[in-house]
Amino acid sequence: MASFEQLHYCKNCKKNVAVENGKCKTCGSTQLNKTWSTRFRYIEEDGVEKQKRLSGFSTKKEAQDAYLNFMACAKKYEKTADVSKKLTFNALFEEYKLYFQKHSKKSSYQSFLQRTNGHILNYFKDYKVKDITPKLILEWQNTVEKYSYNYKLHLRTTLSSLLRYAETYYGIPNQLVKVASFKKTPQKSEMRIWTPEQFELAMSHLNNFEYRVFFSALFYTGARKGEIMATSWDDWDLENNILTINKTVTKKIDGYKYWIDTPKNETSNRKIKIPNHLAEMLKELKSSRHGILGKFTFGVDEPLSETSILRHLDNASKSAGLPHIRIHDLRHSHASLLISQGVSIVSIAKRLGHSNIERTLNTYAHMLPHEEDALIGVLEKQHNLLKNPNNCA
Repeated sequence: MASFEQLHYCKNCKKNVAVENGKCKTCGSTQLNKTWSTRFRYIEEDGVEKQKRLSGFSTKKEAQDAYLNFMACAKKYEKTADVSKKLTFNALFEEYKLYFQKHSKKSSYQSFLQRTNGHILNYFKDYKVKDITPKLILEWQNTVEKYSYNYKLHLRTTLSSLLRYAETYYGIPNQLVKVASFKKTPQKSEMRIWTPEQFELAMSHLNNFEYRVFFSALFYTGARKGEIMATSWDDWDLENNILTINKTVTKKIDGYKYWIDTPKNETSNRKIKIPNHLAEMLKELKSSRHGILGKFTFGVDEPLSETSILRHLDNASKSAGLPHIRIHDLRHSHASLLISQGVSIVSIAKRLGHSNIERTLNTYAHMLPHEEDALIGVLEKQHNLLKNPNNCA
């Protein structure tokens, strides 16, 4: 595992020195350059373990990148059979998380850490990677069986990415491919839908106008919560009724109250039309700010608090006598409304920013109209034409 250290180079002493109160402890000079170095051990091709130090980097990230490049590209990379026998899962995790951090969004990295620390690392950390057998993986899968199907798939994908990294750079076969995935069991859908009438009834019990406009934006655009939370006034073209979605807010990043990131996937970057009544509500909200628009459409200088969002929606639904609904169900309600009005599933997928139409179909197939009688009619008509080719009916 690599260690990273910040060094202070004294221009007067011409070497790295100890520093106290911003001065070189040797000569008292303040002419110091701060650099980062990394130290780690690796295995030569002959199996001899050696220590390596890389230094002179302006930032810690540059040092981390240099370490990864050395380990991934050098011929002396620890890919020999000798190292493969020694590599522990814990050491693999420490190395892989640097790689993952470099190649992913902050929110994805945070989710990776939560899944790994919570359900994977504690189980496998003391094993050597070469000793992780299909039977051991199957036993691990049994320990997480109580979780939802989708969450279990996320856990399995995370474990697979770690083991594939070990296979690519250490030559250790990925045994997970030999283990059957979790069986998908029928589960009662948690999705709840509000009709436009129910939504408007709930909003009539909500006195806070800003939150009423926020929920209306969710219901009538189908955008994700984080996408609407991240909008600024520049994203709303209220003359042409167009919303530009190109960012999202996440609040799962350690050390940050919130984080503005790119949307969930490439197709989530989109422009969508909004209805006139929503545009008028937004104009009224904008006018109420008296020129003090701030960074965000909702919340001004900071995005709205998630706890406040949940509280306002819960209070509105209770006051209206409606069943509890999740924030994300407003997005489902939007899709349900479009489906009920005969909008094509392709158009809905594009509006929702789904990465592919299969995702839309998997989520909303049960809402699509089942025209079995019409379908059978087409089949029987074709059969009759084949039997009676002179029948033009």
